[in-house]
Amino acid sequence: MDRRALEYFETVARLGSVSGAAAEMSVTQPAISKQISRLEAELAVRLFHRTPTGMSTTAAGQVLLELGEDVLSRFERAEGIIKSRFRGQSSFRIACPHSTADILASFISARDAPIVDVEILLANELDGVLDREVDMAVSSLSPPRSRAQLPVATIPITVQSQPDSNARFGTASHVDLESLKDDWVIVARSGVQVVVTKAMSGFGTPAMIRDVSTGAMAQALAANGHGHALVTEPARFGLQTLPAYADNRPLEIVHHASWDATHYASDELRRLARELRQFMTDDWEWRQTTSS
Repeated sequence: MDRRALEYFETVARLGSVSGAAAEMSVTQPAISKQISRLEAELAVRLFHRTPTGMSTTAAGQVLLELGEDVLSRFERAEGIIKSRFRGQSSFRIACPHSTADILASFISARDAPIVDVEILLANELDGVLDREVDMAVSSLSPPRSRAQLPVATIPITVQSQPDSNARFGTASHVDLESLKDDWVIVARSGVQVVVTKAMSGFGTPAMIRDVSTGAMAQALAANGHGHALVTEPARFGLQTLPAYADNRPLEIVHHASWDATHYASDELRRLARELRQFMTDDWEWRQTTSS
């Protein structure tokens, strides 16, 4: 079993067809089919159910898919180790929520950062991939204490509402969350949710908090009158925005970069995190695409 065969197998399993895999891998269909047949013969099991509508993994194929993804990830990490240690070519994979990818893209463009790809996940999924698929996570959720980590930015939370809803705040310079205790507030499942839930927990009545996947989704719902979006993104969809306060203090979240403390390039990852922090301090372009 070699790496190429595993890559072909994984692509067919993911796409459900030989033709799709051939197109993605830029090879011929017979080349894909030959590798799959050879792999099945080598393992003495059927890996796919073949139907007129496509291909799906058998029970054995599903096990190989799960194991094969780990093996391919280890191949990539091995390449990274060799390039980093012996060729001076560091290249890291970063996991982050969707909109944070825009921040990282700006960072890569401005600083030529040694990041080769970004894996986009929900904030609560990020730490789980650090041990096998990526080198660093960037998120507004606090990492486990066992991780090496560095705060890279402090970002204010704003209240965004339809203009008619915001009119109630008059000429106020900010919105105290206690004034929203009888309204629905909409937050992303991220550090924003943690901060807002904690701030509203002492108001004496159960908080009316609706959690959604992203800040953009919170904004979309607020734009249609379903509540107030508490987000870090710039206002859109015609929403009006004011800073969010609690106990006379602005609400903020902290973005952290985190990584495995035993990572082969831990020192380089710390330098990368410091460069990201400096970028987010000095360069303000990223604030136009801030994520929850």
